[in-house]
Order: sequence, then C-alpha cells, then structure tokens
Amino acid sequence: MKNFQNKAKIIKVSKNIRSILFAGLVLWMVAILGYLGALLIPLIVLPKEKMHPSMIYEMCGMALLASLGLVVNLKLFRFFDRLKNGNLFDAQTVGNLDAAGRWWIVLWFFQGAYYQIEYQFFGHAMVWGGSGLFAGLILIFVSWLLKEAQELQEEQELTV
Repeated sequence: MKNFQNKAKIIKVSKNIRSILFAGLVLWMVAILGYLGALLIPLIVLPKEKMHPSMIYEMCGMALLASLGLVVNLKLFRFFDRLKNGNLFDAQTVGNLDAAGRWWIVLWFFQGAYYQIEYQFFGHAMVWGGSGLFAGLILIFVSWLLKEAQELQEEQELTV
C-alpha cells in the first residue's frame, strides 16, 4: 500500500513540475525568437556602417545560449513527463535526466567561452560562475545513482 502511495505522490509532483517546465519551454522559445528578431531587424533597417560587430556577436551568442537552455529544459521536461506517465526510473527516463545534466555542462562551457570572447574583443566584463557545472554534475550523479539502484533491484528480483 505504501509503495502505491509513493508512486501516486511522485506522479502528482511530476505533473506540477512538468507544467512549470512547459512554461519554461515557451519562455526559452520566446527568448530565442526575441534575440533573433533583435538581430534581424537592425540588419535590415540600419546601414552597414552603423552596425557594430558586438551587436551581431551578442545577439547570435545569446540565441545560442538560449537554444542550449531550451535543450536542457526539454530534457528535464521529458524526464518529468515520463515520471508523470508512471514510467518511474526506467532506462529512458533516467537517460533524459543524464542528458539534461550533460547538456547543462555544455551550456556552462559555452557561457564561459561567450563571456571570455565578449570581454577580450568588446571589453564587456561578465561574471561566469560555476553553478551550471555544479547543477549538471548533480543531475549526472543522480542519474548514475538511479541506474545503480535499478541494477540492484534487478539483481534482487533475480535472487528471489
């Protein structure tokens, strides 16, 4: 009975988190379109001599970072969507969590490269933290832990 109640709680919480992540997906898409629009409109309207290279770099870079953020959000959305559907901790569900962690580390790396180029060529100092790396490593660790728990449960079922 307790196992069923825990599964019901996981499904209920996953449904709520999935809704929040869906809103995040919409916001990431709006951000990407906003950055691309902010790039294309000046390219069309302004004469080429008034365009500063930093403007093009900033909009393209931010669109790339927003796209990577969208991928991370999408992988987390898929993870919680599978939990909501009752696929608790199977290989594909845990794989989505692992992929989200790996993409978050890629996002962190590109953020650092973007900020460094921004500073070197255009003199805009931006702060690059380690939170993206830490979050990605935590997600990868949790997915590894869940994979190990699956293997232990399979061994235990075979021995019974």
